[in-house]
Amino acid sequence: MKSITGWGWYWIIWAVVGFGIPETYGLIKNAKDTLSWQFWGLEHINFPHPFDFADWTPIHWFIGLVLLAFVIWLGGHLVFGIWR
Repeated sequence: MKSITGWGWYWIIWAVVGFGIPETYGLIKNAKDTLSWQFWGLEHINFPHPFDFADWTPIHWFIGLVLLAFVIWLGGHLVFGIWR
């Protein structure tokens, strides 16, 4: 535990308290209370057919590509330890 810095504790606490607890509560009580439901609800995604790309506007494509880049970065950074 001595090797965890102040920023390390910040990110651990944020992940558990700031994200993990509210997201878990939302998943248990009502899926519409989750972060993803709120985020995509703002963009008026058609949930029964979310991959109907013909209906996507440029902002949908922008958000989708930003999220894809973020997931790729997270995968490389957290899982494989690259891009430090």
